[in-house]
Amino acid sequence: MATYKPPQVSVTVTDNARIINPVVSQKIPAIVGLGLSTITVTDEAVIRSTGSVDYVQNYPNTLVSVTQVANTPGVLSGLSYRAISDNGVLYASASASISNPGTISWTGGGVNVPSTGSVYYISYTYTNPVTSFNPITYYSKEDILSNKGPENTNTGILSIAGSLVLENGSPGVILVQASGSSYVENNYKTAIDKLQKKDNVSCIVCVFPSGSVTRAQQETLLNYAHTHVLLMNNNGKERGIISGSPSLYTASDGFDIIGDPNTAGTYCYRANAIKSRHHTYVAPSLVTRTDADGNVMQLDGNFVASTLAGVRAAQSKRSTPVHGFTLNGIVVENEKWTDFEMNQLGASSVCVIMSKGGVVTVRDDLTTDPTSADTQEPSVVDIQRLVKETLRNGLYNIYTNKGKVITSTTINDVVASTASLLQSLVTSGDIATYGKVDNPLTGETKIFAKQNAQEPRQVDVTCSYAPLYPMKYISINVSVFV
Repeated sequence: MATYKPPQVSVTVTDNARIINPVVSQKIPAIVGLGLSTITVTDEAVIRSTGSVDYVQNYPNTLVSVTQVANTPGVLSGLSYRAISDNGVLYASASASISNPGTISWTGGGVNVPSTGSVYYISYTYTNPVTSFNPITYYSKEDILSNKGPENTNTGILSIAGSLVLENGSPGVILVQASGSSYVENNYKTAIDKLQKKDNVSCIVCVFPSGSVTRAQQETLLNYAHTHVLLMNNNGKERGIISGSPSLYTASDGFDIIGDPNTAGTYCYRANAIKSRHHTYVAPSLVTRTDADGNVMQLDGNFVASTLAGVRAAQSKRSTPVHGFTLNGIVVENEKWTDFEMNQLGASSVCVIMSKGGVVTVRDDLTTDPTSADTQEPSVVDIQRLVKETLRNGLYNIYTNKGKVITSTTINDVVASTASLLQSLVTSGDIATYGKVDNPLTGETKIFAKQNAQEPRQVDVTCSYAPLYPMKYISINVSVFV
């Protein structure tokens, strides 16, 4: 017997198959610099095995050097084995034979040899493995310090820069350690090249050991990093670069001189030489930071760049401008420049970081290309990258990666998908709107697609969007009445 239904109207709503929620990778800064050439491990717990050989956690490693073996953690290094009694806290040196790969062989017996199943503590150093020079993503300062060592201005520059990025709100940071214990240009270039494999890089910052790399050397390397950024932007892995200047050189070599676009070795000259929407150049070139032991470190402009990179990456929307935002972790000379001097720097497209009342802020976030608001505003340039990434990944996942053929229906679907992808950016607050009509006065064009006449496997799409511009100026006209 059929189920009874009274007279009715049944309505079912089906989800629009053309509404697309594009997956866009989270972008975070990448820092390139030097790190520790050897890693120090203190009081690693080892359980005595039933055989004659035990292993450290970093076995095998060809350059393990053991500094201490103790039955109690926390013993000061440097004590003589012979000065400690058999019941002391250090094992007799003759009882433990250490091999380079990281094995510990025990000979003899009695109190100088741990009993099977007991725990003893070994301290050692080992050479960084090759994998430590690959790009590694960190999400906490603790992990950075654990893997890259304490902050200092020579081997601890990655720890400083990575910590600055995280302290300013970035969800993560990619650290790429250049090989070697001192600056070598080719080692830095190799480290930069490794970022060609990464899709989620928002910007690149290069940091250098204190006082040992000249301005010319820094600028040569930064020019290489800039070329890398342009290459990646042309190959579907959009990113930018933020840089600064050395701080520990004489005024004649360009230290802290505002200058002008025609005077080499000055802020304004450098910004004018770069002139790119993908490159932000920051000033000043000397800030300070206090390390864990209370020592004041002098840092150059590239560490200021790291701080700015963290603030930008912290924003939930790429359309968010950061002028006026606070920077954490660095100390800038209070009221270093007059308003007129900061205007000089801004007029030359230098991004000025200033301090008033001890509060460090971004005076005006700029790229080095003053051609228009579309090239000079970092948030607008970020939107350009986001639009490219969204359309490229979205249409690839729907069409060119799905074995589809080109028909009139396909063409219409591409138009609809493009509209959906752009609408998703409107909904998320990343763009103002997208083109729905052709208007030659404003440049607005509606979405249009057609099959390419010369390459029949290709669909050509034209579209437009309106970015969200930062509000930087308010003009008020006041009239007087009686």
